[in-house]
Amino acid sequence: MIKLGFRPSRFALAVLLLLALLPAAAVVVYAFTERWDALLPQGWTLHWLRDVAIEPRAQSAVLNTLWLGLASALGALWLGGAASLMAYLASPRLLAALNALSLLPFAIPPVVIAVGALELFVGHWGAWLNLPLVYVTVITPTLFPLVHKTLGAALQQLDAAQLLEAGRTLGASDAHTLRRVLLPLLIPALTAALLLCWVTAAMEFAIANLLLGGSVELLQPLLNSLRGVNGHQSAALIVLTFALVALLGAALQALISWTSKPNS
Repeated sequence: MIKLGFRPSRFALAVLLLLALLPAAAVVVYAFTERWDALLPQGWTLHWLRDVAIEPRAQSAVLNTLWLGLASALGALWLGGAASLMAYLASPRLLAALNALSLLPFAIPPVVIAVGALELFVGHWGAWLNLPLVYVTVITPTLFPLVHKTLGAALQQLDAAQLLEAGRTLGASDAHTLRRVLLPLLIPALTAALLLCWVTAAMEFAIANLLLGGSVELLQPLLNSLRGVNGHQSAALIVLTFALVALLGAALQALISWTSKPNS
């Protein structure tokens, strides 16, 4: 039997986990306490969570964030998923172009994107365009790398080109193989990409704050405004947001497990 002693890698991993979890744990504790002026928190309570849950402003911000984030995620999944599938299955040149294009959202700061959108859409066509629609249009391309990389990893694992070739050998068209074989196998990857895009769009701050301003309040600008007024309410709203995201993830996972069960 090999005895596992002290290893620097394990110590580094433990330190990394501690540094990653400590701020989140502090936010959770702050949301459930009356005061935290001293070294230790004082007075456990649930009224911060209750106040935030029944606050109309918070409810409106959460609903706006959910539907705008979902619209952006669905747009990214539809457009980016179709482009990625076409590139991986049919066009190596297009795949190289999409790989390069997927780096642009990481190279361009969100503030630059928001200022450009303000100048283009609001400054010139603001009187005719709907701001939430403009927001979805601007956010959707920034989510493309998440869809592209998630689907790319799944397609490589499935060896999609070999599946299409096998379908041609059996006399099936590529469209039939894609619809009846490949897409059902990609449901977990598509669901993961959708959830990842949804959460990423919901956590966007710079574009939401600069582009929408005071017309449509979203979750991140609301959290920023609450931070200077009442930190406990801000922490409580973060906890409720985490709980909502966890419930959405659990529901999607349960749906995937239910749909992937073999028919008896």
